[in-house]
Amino acid sequence: MSPILRLGILGATDTVESTHLPALHALSTQFELTILHDASSEALQRCQKRFNIKETTTSAADVLNHPQVDLVLNLLPFEYHEQHTIAALEAGKHVMVEIPLSLGIDGLRRIRAATKKGSVNSTVEGGPKVFVGCARRYAPCFTDIFKKEVASIDRIYYARCRNIAGPLQLPDQKAAKKGDSNGTGFNLSLNGNTNGKNNTNGSLTVPNTIINTTKFHTLLADIFNVDDLTAERVAFCRFLGTRGAHDLSLMRELFGFPDAVASISITDPFYSGIFHYTDNAEDGNTFTMLYEAGVDAVPRCDSHLTVYGSGKTVSLEYNFPCPGATCGEGVMSVVVEEAEKPENIEAAVNGNTNGHSLDGNVNGDGVCNSLSWPRAKRTVYTSTAADAYEKQFRAMYSYFVSGDAPDAKTTTEDALDDLKLVHMIFEHYDRQCGTIRTPLG
Repeated sequence: MSPILRLGILGATDTVESTHLPALHALSTQFELTILHDASSEALQRCQKRFNIKETTTSAADVLNHPQVDLVLNLLPFEYHEQHTIAALEAGKHVMVEIPLSLGIDGLRRIRAATKKGSVNSTVEGGPKVFVGCARRYAPCFTDIFKKEVASIDRIYYARCRNIAGPLQLPDQKAAKKGDSNGTGFNLSLNGNTNGKNNTNGSLTVPNTIINTTKFHTLLADIFNVDDLTAERVAFCRFLGTRGAHDLSLMRELFGFPDAVASISITDPFYSGIFHYTDNAEDGNTFTMLYEAGVDAVPRCDSHLTVYGSGKTVSLEYNFPCPGATCGEGVMSVVVEEAEKPENIEAAVNGNTNGHSLDGNVNGDGVCNSLSWPRAKRTVYTSTAADAYEKQFRAMYSYFVSGDAPDAKTTTEDALDDLKLVHMIFEHYDRQCGTIRTPLG
């Protein structure tokens, strides 16, 4: 009989309550919700009652040192990923941490070292391991349909990844206005967009993310080994430490590493980039991908990854649940659009319709006008965010229990590839800003 992994969870935000906890609670034969941590007693009481969690605490140490916890879910903001992941590993516990695991090579090395150290006094079979959460990459629509449809395109001509969404919800607007912390050391800002001098950077009041500014700057200085971090670099790192990391990881799994990064634009809170790729065809066709992302004050999710071929366009559209919504409300869709030629289209183009004009409107030179052209065949496949999280957690369970889990693709080795792509982007940004003086830097 397979063992049940006892969970200790760090962080009980609205997003965790709407996505992670329902999926884990539904997998009761694999996971047991042992203890939940958060700074908000109200959130703890609500989650404990709803999901039948045994214990709650406002201290992260209670989770990290709990004798009846096999697996720690580190769902705190990015600047706490390395610190609590290492503490859990050294205590001999498995760890799942939301992407990104780290933005620095040294941080990744420290996590690997902690894994070896934790094996000495680990209570889990085979020693502790790390799994990185990126639910989009486990969604059935992505793994079973989207990747296959893209592979069927003879030649990719262009691709676009967009992630423009409305504001994240602050846990306590009153506390934010007063500048209070929520007990975890986070500085609450109504626009989440400080420039390091405790004043806002621009007039757009968009809550981007909640961070400990001092801790975040210290972390980035360690990652990039520089003392003078520009406001643009800090803003972009903050975005990559939240939503942006999911985009880049999805792009990398689909296309691999780009041949080159052509341009990076940072106009916080909007970001864009141009990447050049070579497909897997024998003749090595090249194509360009545009990445555009940002956060504004409009409550909607305009997010998709689209690939364009000559006769087929395949798009992955994702709208994961907003804070406060249920996991089942989030939907991922694959939209396939193909050119569907009528039987007499070739005759019409050649000026010979045999008495059957496509719409009675063929030009004298034998060329159909726009009204004569075939319409696209549109096919839509959907799966829910709940499906994605369930598949992710099943893969995670197999990885921790058996160690041989081919579906568990988001490991520390995979995180290293994500990190390489991030550094390709920053290396180009440094070259760009050092040689071209523009409003970008």
